[in-house]
Amino acid sequence: MFQARMVENRWFNLTVQQLFTQTCLDRPDKTAIIFGDMKITFRDLLENVHRLSQALINLGVSRGDHVVMLPTPCPEFICLYLATLQIGAVINPLNLLWGILDFQGVLERNDPKVIVTVDRLGSRDFIKTIRDSIPDLGYKGENVSSDHIPTLKRLVSLSREGEKHEGFLDFSEVMKFGGDYSEEDMIRRAGEGECTDIQFICQTSGSTGLSKSVLWDHRPPLATAYFMGKNLGFTEEDSYLNLAPIYHNSGIVALNLNLVLAGTTLFLMEQFNPQKAVELIDKHKITTTFGFEAHWQAMKRVSHFDRYDFTIKKALIGGEPKTYDLVREMCRKENVIINTLYAQTENGPLVACNDYDCVLYGLKKYTNGRPLPGVELVIRDLENEEKLPPGKPGEICYRSPFLFKGYYKQEEETKRLFDKDGYFHSGDFGTFDNGYVVFLGRLGGVVKCGGENVSTLRVTSLLMDRFAEDFDDVNTVGVPDPYWGTKVVSWVRLKAGQVLRSTGELRNQCKGMMAEYEIPGDFLEWKGEWPTSPEGKVSFSVLQKLAMERLAVPEDKSI
Repeated sequence: MFQARMVENRWFNLTVQQLFTQTCLDRPDKTAIIFGDMKITFRDLLENVHRLSQALINLGVSRGDHVVMLPTPCPEFICLYLATLQIGAVINPLNLLWGILDFQGVLERNDPKVIVTVDRLGSRDFIKTIRDSIPDLGYKGENVSSDHIPTLKRLVSLSREGEKHEGFLDFSEVMKFGGDYSEEDMIRRAGEGECTDIQFICQTSGSTGLSKSVLWDHRPPLATAYFMGKNLGFTEEDSYLNLAPIYHNSGIVALNLNLVLAGTTLFLMEQFNPQKAVELIDKHKITTTFGFEAHWQAMKRVSHFDRYDFTIKKALIGGEPKTYDLVREMCRKENVIINTLYAQTENGPLVACNDYDCVLYGLKKYTNGRPLPGVELVIRDLENEEKLPPGKPGEICYRSPFLFKGYYKQEEETKRLFDKDGYFHSGDFGTFDNGYVVFLGRLGGVVKCGGENVSTLRVTSLLMDRFAEDFDDVNTVGVPDPYWGTKVVSWVRLKAGQVLRSTGELRNQCKGMMAEYEIPGDFLEWKGEWPTSPEGKVSFSVLQKLAMERLAVPEDKSI
């Protein structure tokens, strides 16, 4: 089935739901999901999606409505994604690491009709987070209202402990609402719609300000899943361990590759746990996964790692060149396939990827692969936007059949990022030579921390607001970190009479108001004037170098 779909390019012309339904009907008895002790066949998964689809309809969700979810990687939220698409609505996952300001701004902009959230994860109470993010939230029976979010009608919570929360419908009860579904009607709904219909709002960070809301039709995630599988040599005999949260587009792609396109078994963990991940790989002989540098580092550090049978033989990695050697060492196989990539949310997200049959070590380790078929990529000069010759660094720009359809309610921002030739300006720095892309970092002060884009300008702005009585000025940089890839560090100039408190105390005061990945890993005191460039601008390269010296961070010569 998967091979036939690859040859026929059906992924490009059908919707996610059409492909998913066909997959389930083709292999009803095969295990689709393993989650803890739970095994779910494709037949059971399809029935649950039908039931939840009917429940959403009964709650008043119609084609084109927005369903927001604050999800964990579990079967319930997988079903919610597929059920939302089945009725023609639009799914919008939000990042569980956000602070209240992020949730409040995005919820007011994105027009949710229903919000479905996990009630707790670790020490975080998301019922309280939702209430704090919608201060004028009102309850009336099973309905809710907010003047700031006039589209909002329902709140639903998923509780592992069976807890009920005022104003929130219980997820298990909602599932019962759909018990009267008609299979014939659901199959009909799955067959409706076009691959160019908007089906997903994916959040991405920019260089400043609030997370942008990227509009996807069905092609971006299916294209990424297809080329990811193709370039890994993925087959129906493979299995896949999801390490990523499903509010992250890599988690959504894993769902589409396994459950929609290939009909393979997807292993889920509600939270990434390196010990559990290694044990699952050993026990079930899992063959495939994707991970950022932090995932691989954490698994490698599991006690007695070498005693486990680490059966991963097909790995897609997001990280620096050194990650390639780390993964190859962990897999301990001569024929392991390790592919590096270049991705952006706006392209669904894969832009370029190495091939499974590339035999040159230097290309596999030091480049981010070749643009996907159909993707036209150029490097533009940062000053005049002229196309640069091969090997010259500049801004990565591309045209693509898998590009997003704009930022929701941000038409001017969308237009600004396309040039007169229709190329999207990525905001990334890199080179393009002999058909291979090399990503060299973000423009505009955005660093990658544990797989998340972090705007140093936004961090600085939030800190200045949070510590207005203490800080005279702040500048934020990223420094290399062996675990997170890049660690956020803020230089702080104090107001007269103030004493810099410990990093631990300052971090605690940031929690809840800032996203976890935005909170600096270190606060360093700066005295006097900031170092400047000849043009009179703050020299962030000097600040980064001094931060590395202060923190005894070694220079990474492998990059």
